[in-house]
Amino acid sequence: MKCIKCGTDNKLKERTENRGCCKQCKHPFVFDPKSGGTTFTDPFFASALSTLSAQDSLFFTAKQFYYFLNARLEAKNNPLIVPAVFLFFVALVTLIMAFNLTPFFGLLTLGCVGGGIILLLPATRRRMQAGKPKKESISPVEVEGYLQRWQKANGAIAKLLPPPAGGKRAAPLSSEVTAYSFDRVVVCQHATIAQFLIANNFHFEHNCAVLSLDKYPHNLFDTVMEMLRRNPELKVYVLHDASPDGIQMTHYLLNDPPWFAGQSGVTIYDLGLLPRQLLNRSVFVREDWGKAPPNVSLLPVPVRSALQPEEVKWLEAGKYVELESIAPQRLLKIVTLGIAQSRNPNAVDTLVPVDVGDSYGGGIYVYSSDSFG
Repeated sequence: MKCIKCGTDNKLKERTENRGCCKQCKHPFVFDPKSGGTTFTDPFFASALSTLSAQDSLFFTAKQFYYFLNARLEAKNNPLIVPAVFLFFVALVTLIMAFNLTPFFGLLTLGCVGGGIILLLPATRRRMQAGKPKKESISPVEVEGYLQRWQKANGAIAKLLPPPAGGKRAAPLSSEVTAYSFDRVVVCQHATIAQFLIANNFHFEHNCAVLSLDKYPHNLFDTVMEMLRRNPELKVYVLHDASPDGIQMTHYLLNDPPWFAGQSGVTIYDLGLLPRQLLNRSVFVREDWGKAPPNVSLLPVPVRSALQPEEVKWLEAGKYVELESIAPQRLLKIVTLGIAQSRNPNAVDTLVPVDVGDSYGGGIYVYSSDSFG
């Protein structure tokens, strides 16, 4: 196994003799499959962190890493690898047995090699797994422990976001700043997503406010809402899970006085996940409520009436999909394209063609304006 610090290859005997450290630079190995405990190595873990953060250019949440690591492990344990290797082996044996290939052996060799390549293609794996929920091989508690062990040996992970800060006193802003408003605001179901967008400077790049349903950032919430109410043509973009609480966010924002109830001219675009986008998709579907799932029959009438029968059945089974199961780059792209699409005057009920595909393997397409009123 290679040391991530100096690149030296260390055999098991050498790692054991050096008490789990590199024989060259003495840097400790955190994950060693040969010693038990994990099925992955330090280079695998380091690659996952680098890929998720787009080579350390994007901040990400602990739960985003949890989903990403599970997806990487599932791909690593691809069941199609065995038949693909078998086909390559048959092709090699054929070549050895008949070096001067006859047309039959030539075709057999090409067929085996081609079949092996096809089985290893991501598109083939997606077709084979279509409709099958992705499996989580490690729990959130385990991933949290892995992150702690990694940082103890390698230092803090610069792009890993801490839990969002709790309520604080209102931050003082100059009257010059508060005199302005925003053309748009992104309202997230969870503070972790709002923190993720803000940390990655989404609000600066798109000149918009970013808030969460529980009023994050708490020290600026009242001031930002006061600024938003000055805009008679405000556009609101909603980000949420595919869950009972998530799909009624648009309805809630339009009817709750602390938000936009009674404010004329407000247009709301739903960029969140909907059950219809996830049916028969290979995504991480959860059912671990820890209690009885929310009663779908208690959803507001406009929300429930907009659901398709398959969606009602899916929700009543206690299923939900979290927005954090989408990789950072994909999620930023979804919101960016959703905002861009909403500027199109003919964009009503159109589909933003964002395939969240290979990062977590889903092929989810996100609606730019599919609201529940």
